[in-house]
Amino acid sequence: MEYQNDTFCHYVRHKTTLLPVTLLIGLLISHASMAGNENSEAPIATFDFAIAETLNAIGHPPRFLAGLKGYETYSRQEGIIPMATNLGSRFLPNYELLASRPPQHILISPPAHTNLLPRLSKIADVREYPIYKHTDSDGDHNDWETIEELTRQLGSLVNDAAASEQYIEQTNRYFDDLKSQLSSFDGPVLMVRLVDERHARVYGKGSVEGMALNRLGLQNAWQGNLGQWGMATVSATPLFSINAKMIFLESPYDPPGGQSQLLSDGQWRHLPTVKEGNYIIISTNYWSWGGLPAALHFADSLVSRLLESAAPPLR
Repeated sequence: MEYQNDTFCHYVRHKTTLLPVTLLIGLLISHASMAGNENSEAPIATFDFAIAETLNAIGHPPRFLAGLKGYETYSRQEGIIPMATNLGSRFLPNYELLASRPPQHILISPPAHTNLLPRLSKIADVREYPIYKHTDSDGDHNDWETIEELTRQLGSLVNDAAASEQYIEQTNRYFDDLKSQLSSFDGPVLMVRLVDERHARVYGKGSVEGMALNRLGLQNAWQGNLGQWGMATVSATPLFSINAKMIFLESPYDPPGGQSQLLSDGQWRHLPTVKEGNYIIISTNYWSWGGLPAALHFADSLVSRLLESAAPPLR
């Protein structure tokens, strides 16, 4: 179960500044102990990656995960849930494989996969865990608190509440450390993925990017409407009037250097922020609607790049 121990190791190796030694040792020891039990597989199937990566992080990876290969591609991490069996497509799962080793519970996150309920409910008990903008009808909630509660609920489900509380505590301490490193950073940021020469996606509340940004105490410069998944596709026009440091997100589905190429051609190179060099590019290695593990991946990359961009050049 090497990956679970790696959950926090990844962030340590790539940081530009060091965590307090006592915190670092505590993270590694606790996750080594969680990872040590080879029989910790949970008799659970899930169709949601936030659920799967959270179960894995607390030491109880699911038996089945639909869409596993797609999640590995998106997060750039092969073997991301090493004990899980791939059920195939998230929307056209292998029901026969699932029924061959029936799990105790099947976990989904509505509104996704609710159309599969009639067939899934014939195989095992189905439980629903709505997150982000789907938690309530009016959006009057805190995404971070919702994801913390998801972690607690999953810990309770696998009869290991202590592991979930420990993981929540460690994650909050890590975020507090990252936030303290940004104490001198001033000004809003805008999270963008350039789709083509004319269109971009912006991110905010309802996505892991928006949640992590808020937890780090950073202001999101995008104040416009967002869709039900915490992002919106916009033309270039509104971006020209936003004065903020831009964070360009490079998807694993982009060609190599895709964001840089778009920034060097056409109208994007005329963005005031781009002309001033006030931007960074981050290769996404997390699921944009993930749990605390995804938030850690994004936040660590974001803070590292922000600190690098603010450092004086070497002479």
